[in-house]
Amino acid sequence: MRALRLPDIRLSRLRGFIRGLLLPTRRETIAAMAMAAFLWGGGDHRHQAEAASKRPKAWFDAKGAFVFPLGDGPLPSTRDELSDGLSRGWKAQLRFPEGGDLVKSTGGRYPAVGNLHVQLGGGIIDTDRDEKREPPLRPSGNVESRVAVRDFDLDARPLICDKAKLDMHLSATDARFDIERDEHGKPMVMMSDAKRASFSFQAGNEDIERMLVTDLNGAVERYHVTFQSAKLKLEAVNNRSIDIDLKLTAKVAFVPAGMHFQAHVEIDDEMYAKLSSLKCEGDEALGPLIVGLIRPGLRKYEGKSRLVFSFPTGQLKLRDVKIQGGDEIKIGASFAR
Repeated sequence: MRALRLPDIRLSRLRGFIRGLLLPTRRETIAAMAMAAFLWGGGDHRHQAEAASKRPKAWFDAKGAFVFPLGDGPLPSTRDELSDGLSRGWKAQLRFPEGGDLVKSTGGRYPAVGNLHVQLGGGIIDTDRDEKREPPLRPSGNVESRVAVRDFDLDARPLICDKAKLDMHLSATDARFDIERDEHGKPMVMMSDAKRASFSFQAGNEDIERMLVTDLNGAVERYHVTFQSAKLKLEAVNNRSIDIDLKLTAKVAFVPAGMHFQAHVEIDDEMYAKLSSLKCEGDEALGPLIVGLIRPGLRKYEGKSRLVFSFPTGQLKLRDVKIQGGDEIKIGASFAR
């Protein structure tokens, strides 16, 4: 009966993927970001949230997209030390087939920097080594220094993960970076503010399906569950209206189970995303039984609405988002104060 707790584990795992949005210290960074952010979570309607004394959580936390690793050692106190620390931090997380500098910075008088460009294209997420990695960086809030960057650019086009090519790009103007150590003492940099920023993600639908199966199997291995396939269809009615269809096939201790999820997501002009038309059907021997356990949990999300993103600080806000489905899934978002 322990295996029947699978739905709760899966939902928690997928939310975890999004919390690690860009930081490659966890392989979940990439696996389901194109669809899990819009399909699972919990929240209250906008008007209820406005009346509440405590601000509700967004559908997913964008903190990971703005947190970057530094190499071990003292925190940087010059522009060259910042570039070197970022380069060593990324090389500890990704494998690169060729040498060369990953980070270039020019201009400004430290702690002001004119240009800070990070080139991660061609970096390989080493899945064999990934299991031994430390947890994702989590800011402690104890900021030791700050750096102002006029032009920031992080280009990860492509990252390679299990033979899949994943394109990600983050840029910002007039950005502020906080330098600190995380709750475990690891050095890190976090972009806490920017005049403008943009983020884009693109991956083939088949690549996302394959990685989703791999990561789901990693999440439920001890429950004697094996996912065999995932078929994802993300259809954009327009840039902010999305239909999601996901079919999973699995075996629970050699007994087959099939699950079919559907949802519609509508994002309004205030960047609140509303879930509706949530459906879950099961087939094969155990599918109907598992789905019967999932449905009550899904019902509480029907018609729920909350902000799409939350950020490390309250200064950045999501201003626009565009989503495209089909054979290539594309997500673009812009942020500003």
